[in-house]
Formats: sequence, structure tokens, C-alpha cells
Amino acid sequence: MPRVRAGLVIVCAGVLTFGVVFTLLQVTRSEAAPGQLVLVPTPTLVPRGLAKDSLAPRVVAGTIAIGVPITGSEVLLRDVQAGDRLDVLASLPAPGDGRPITAVVVRGATVLVPASASDPLLLEMSVPDGMAVAHLVLGGTRLGYIVWSANGASPPESQPLDERTARALLGLAPPASQVEPQASPSPTAVALVQVIPGAAGVPDASPDGHARRAILSAAAVRWISVSDTAG
Repeated sequence: MPRVRAGLVIVCAGVLTFGVVFTLLQVTRSEAAPGQLVLVPTPTLVPRGLAKDSLAPRVVAGTIAIGVPITGSEVLLRDVQAGDRLDVLASLPAPGDGRPITAVVVRGATVLVPASASDPLLLEMSVPDGMAVAHLVLGGTRLGYIVWSANGASPPESQPLDERTARALLGLAPPASQVEPQASPSPTAVALVQVIPGAAGVPDASPDGHARRAILSAAAVRWISVSDTAG
């Protein structure tokens, strides 16, 4: 008998549970219009705790953090600290002649985490600036940096610098392809005429006349050779 009673209790409990669930479903269905979807309330998400060394709390809303290499600028950036500001520079080929033009890519980026021997420099900047820097870094472009002063005052803005202007500022000659060729002066032929004594149109048959003609012939051959060489 105890077993039979226990079985009846279990069956009754199951039937009762089924009846309650079925009733609730019918009530929910009756409240909604035909063909209308019943929206289930969105569960409330409990914010999870952040790690103590997380970078997220230090990033201002509307900005992003990006890591950049400092190859070639280790000495300059060795002592920068979180909160320091700097400019990011890059040299890109000009659309016209392909010569490099150096310009400021990001102005006033904020240092979040200084670089180390194994980690890059973490900077905070706007989203468009971050995308531009990421594109340059992934493309293999080396970046340069200008560190702002301690009072946070920004340095004067500078225009993009091309190779010709940079050489002019350094006192260097322009590139070889930009040097205008100078026209070489054409050789001027100077003819020396020596009057040989004797009748007009009649060669001088004297020994001195033969000597003079030999000297003039040698001089003429030398003049022709010099003219050909200069030309």
C-alpha cells in the first residue's frame, strides 16, 4: 500500500503541474491578438567586474587605444609616461611624382602605457586617427614622433614637407632628377691664316716655302682633330 500511495502522489503532482503550465500558456495566448508575437522581456545583464590592470577605464568615451611601434625613436620615447601627449608623423609618397612627403598623421595623441622592450607604445586617439595609424602600421610604414612639452602646450602646426623643401632647409642641392640641364657652349672654331710669300695662286717652290706648307698642314690636321673632339 505505501508504494501505491507514493505512485498516486507522484501522478497527481505531475497532472497538477501540467495543468498549471497549460493554463498559463492559454492566458498568455488569449491576451495577444491573433498573429501577434508575444515579446519576452530582455533579461537584465549584470555588469561583470574589470581587472585591476584593465585599460578600459582609462580610455575616454569616443576614443580608442592603439599600439604603435617605436622603432628608431627608442631614445626619444624612453622616458614618456602615461598622460604625456605627442604627435605621430609619417612619410608617404606624393600622388604626382611619388617622392616622399612627411606630415603629421595624428596631433596630440595621449600616452596610455609607455613602450617596453617587448610591448608597443599604447596611445589614445580618435577613431578616424586610429584607423589611419593602423593602416600605416599594417602597411609597414615607419612612424616618427614629436613629444609635447611638460605644460601640455601643443607645438606650432607645420605644413607637410616634401623632399625639395627639406633639402632647401638643410642647404642641400635638389635631387639629381630635378637639376635643370645646362646647355654646353658650342665650340668656336678659330681659323689662323698665314700669308705665304709668293705670287697669287703660285706655290712657293723655295725650301722655305716647302717648310711653311708642312707646318700649315700639320696645324690644320691638329685643328680638325681638336674641333672633332670638342664637338
